Amino acid sequence: MVHVAVIGTGRVGSAVAYTLVWEPYVTELSLVDIVPKLAEMVKEELYHGISAHGIDIEIRAYEHSKFVENADLIVIAAGFPRTPEMSRRDLADKNAQIIKEIMEATVDNNPKAWYFVITNPVDAMASLAYKAAGGKRIVVGTGTNLETARFKTIISRELGVPMRMVEGFVGGEHGEAAVLLWSTVKIDGIPLEEYLRETGKTLDKAKVERYVKEISREVIRVTGGTRWGPAGSFIEIIRGIILNTGKLLSYAIPRKFDEVPEPVFVTIPGKIGRFFGPDIWNILSDEEKKGIVEAAKAIYQTYKRAKEVTGVE
Repeated sequence: MVHVAVIGTGRVGSAVAYTLVWEPYVTELSLVDIVPKLAEMVKEELYHGISAHGIDIEIRAYEHSKFVENADLIVIAAGFPRTPEMSRRDLADKNAQIIKEIMEATVDNNPKAWYFVITNPVDAMASLAYKAAGGKRIVVGTGTNLETARFKTIISRELGVPMRMVEGFVGGEHGEAAVLLWSTVKIDGIPLEEYLRETGKTLDKAKVERYVKEISREVIRVTGGTRWGPAGSFIEIIRGIILNTGKLLSYAIPRKFDEVPEPVFVTIPGKIGRFFGPDIWNILSDEEKKGIVEAAKAIYQTYKRAKEVTGVE
């Protein structure tokens, strides 16, 4: 029996909640949103959606995270959304206080909970959540899991191969300093450059990078916000944590680099489960490693500002 709480039931939070009701190991789901009756109505919709499918799950709804008790995993999706013209980093000042308040409201009532942070700018917010918890809780960030999904999507499309044949990862920051890890790309098990030589195909890497880093702006501009991409990719991390899958994924945990004053959440793809790793740092190219360190520096600057705004020390 697993109890998952989703704090923030806007576009992404409600989509994540929808994916969770279909996971057979989730027997309790708590939904939280400060908008009056929003979590309650999302709860009703979820029950309507599963009513014909024989799913037995208890769903509760609250308007404050202090009411969540004894969760096994707390998913933090609360916060102000990004608009097309904004960088994710622009959200730091507004969302930092929300993260602090959620951590303060939930740590004591949920002594065994792991935290999974979705709120943007997610790497800095996960770093802040970890700091606010005083090291008492395990915190995981989405990292570049969504960029990795987009990376596979565009490579599959450009090369005309099924998505299941594409392997490859993105590291660094979820956002501007994402690092496309070309050394990890394989097509049907064949390293990318070898595959291109054998097939005579070409791949415009600049086009791929533009897609990975910019497609979210277009999705937000047209639909108002991303939903199903985050929900579909983040469930991999949730499964990895709860089911101890040991799957190799892009996700963020605290990393310490000599060039950065304290640990920050940055992505180096690694195996996920009830413990983390090993990761693939040692097989990355020097250029890729440098890109990840630069991403960590950028994340630290946003995290530093978030600490100053909230007074978290």
